[in-house]
Amino acid sequence: MDWFLVAVAVVGFLILLVINVYLIVAYQHPDDKNEAYFPKFLILIGFTLAQGSVLLLPLDVANNAAYTGCAYSSSSCGGLNMSLVWEIIYLTILTYVILLIPFAIFYYESDDGLGNAKNSMFCSALKYEIVVLVCSVLTLVLMYTYLGYTEIPVSTYALTVVDNTVGSITAGSWTDTSNPPPFSDLTTTDFENAENALPSTTSTITMLVTFPIYCMALLGFVGWFFFVFFAGVGLASLPVDLICGYVYRPRHMDAIEFAEAQLSVRTRVNELIEIGELLKRERTAKEDSSQGYWARRRGNKADRQTVNKFKQAVYMLENDVEELKLCHENYASYNPLIPIFNLFLGIIAMVLSLLWILQICLFILPSPPLTPFLNDYFEWFDTWFSLFGVISVAVFSFYLECCVVKGCFKFGVRFFFITLHPMKLNGTYMNSFLFNLGLILLCSLPVVQFSTIAFADYARFTNVNQIFGVQIKYLQFFSYFWTTNAFIYAILGMAVLSTAYLMCKPRDLPADPVKLRENLKMNRRR
Repeated sequence: MDWFLVAVAVVGFLILLVINVYLIVAYQHPDDKNEAYFPKFLILIGFTLAQGSVLLLPLDVANNAAYTGCAYSSSSCGGLNMSLVWEIIYLTILTYVILLIPFAIFYYESDDGLGNAKNSMFCSALKYEIVVLVCSVLTLVLMYTYLGYTEIPVSTYALTVVDNTVGSITAGSWTDTSNPPPFSDLTTTDFENAENALPSTTSTITMLVTFPIYCMALLGFVGWFFFVFFAGVGLASLPVDLICGYVYRPRHMDAIEFAEAQLSVRTRVNELIEIGELLKRERTAKEDSSQGYWARRRGNKADRQTVNKFKQAVYMLENDVEELKLCHENYASYNPLIPIFNLFLGIIAMVLSLLWILQICLFILPSPPLTPFLNDYFEWFDTWFSLFGVISVAVFSFYLECCVVKGCFKFGVRFFFITLHPMKLNGTYMNSFLFNLGLILLCSLPVVQFSTIAFADYARFTNVNQIFGVQIKYLQFFSYFWTTNAFIYAILGMAVLSTAYLMCKPRDLPADPVKLRENLKMNRRR
């Protein structure tokens, strides 16, 4: 066992714990300061799990466990059982997604501030959690029973072994047969280019995957729908918002400009107070009405979108008030390096997003790939220092996680189908923490799977590549989505559409109060 890798893993885990403790303390709402310890503990461990699962990929790359030469010499292998680690991490995440987070949300939101007894809150949360748990377990068990088989295509090529010690093979019909390449130097692209040149026979191996592997497959499949949507939006919106933070930075206002801006803010405040009163009266009227089920359902859907618009308008107003203070009374204490730092991060994010799009277009979608692209870059970086390439994989993978969170928030601000759960310094309630944690955990497995596909050459000797690239890829029912690259095309299309949309409308605007009042009046007529 490589104790250096063990030390890196332990130190990395402790660093993540410290960072997440700081995030919870810095972002929690003052109302939750000395309360909600159970959700806080779940959030701390959950964020560490999500971040750790993404950072396990570079650790798996460094471990190099699937390298054939490990059977003869352990000098180039870490000796860690990464397959077991992956299974433990994702089974824990599955437990979070279907058990702990739903229960914590139900328990936290059952507190209406009127002094509900703890037993009553616990029973209410437990009642809803049993329904979620039964549905999830039944779905998982039934699908594993009938669809738990993987059908792995196997192509046998006529290759002559030269030296078992180092794992070298003859180049067959490659150009230079006098100097065969080492097995460790062969890439996915090499074998795909050799398919037509070497004699081969094709067959299929059907086998039942283990239950933990199937749990990973189903969890990842569900997560991919969220990942495609939010990561696609985030790849475009994260750099745009950071750059807009510089372009629309606070500028000093004189007394007249500040007074006009204050008047505009007061007008918006009065309008939102009026709309809030209308919402309250409408809800009271609905409680007293005797509408049928479908009429109530249509009304609840329209009411939910109106409430989401109202929340977005309030959130935008709070941000505008803070910026207004920075433009006048707090301008002297404003740090001018913040917008410059935003611009710097925006340029880096733009480069990373562009590199991800190019990796999709040049390596993932074409068959055979046009170029390994980032895979070559990582391997070239490793020639300088063995951890440079591994760190680069961690940066690219973790960037996808950031895009998921940004994409969810951006969609909630621009559209109103989902409730807005922003992360604000000293202003984030536990239900928003739990919502974002659930989303991150759901998307953590697709992030790793997508990174494994994108960096297949560089990660070819990892255990996770054997799990995602072999067992899960050819599972019954799921195989269509992986072999046709359906999700990859979807995320590329979402990123392109989001970029075009944000080029036309780069700034977030508050919901129109006039339209909000009209919507409320229409809902009352219904």
